[in-house]
Amino acid sequence: MSRSVDLFIDADVPLEELASALEHHAGMHLEAEPDQARWVLQEGDTRATLAEHPYGDDGDLLFTRYRFALSARVSNDVRPHDTPEAALLRRIAQKIQQGPTWPVLLVHDLQYRDRTQEPRSEGAARAGS
Repeated sequence: MSRSVDLFIDADVPLEELASALEHHAGMHLEAEPDQARWVLQEGDTRATLAEHPYGDDGDLLFTRYRFALSARVSNDVRPHDTPEAALLRRIAQKIQQGPTWPVLLVHDLQYRDRTQEPRSEGAARAGS
């Protein structure tokens, strides 16, 4: 089992437009998967996937405020905070905050990830960190 680092993004644009904006503002290339429902960011050995997320709110973590998540898996034998994946998502969050200034939420080690795409209002999530 792996752990994750997730950058939640609240953007009122289609997924393809968000991917294009991230490419432009963050200077990184994202490639659409064949079904166009997910976009993959690959930087060296670091990989993250951009998609609409299935999570519901969990206490003070109001995931439903964010339409999208850029998510990366990390190994169980490292602290998620100290990984190249976390560094990459922090850089992207900083770029987003500089413009186009969409609200973002960076979560280290999202636990109990849903295996299927449930409607966002019904998904469950737990965050650790």
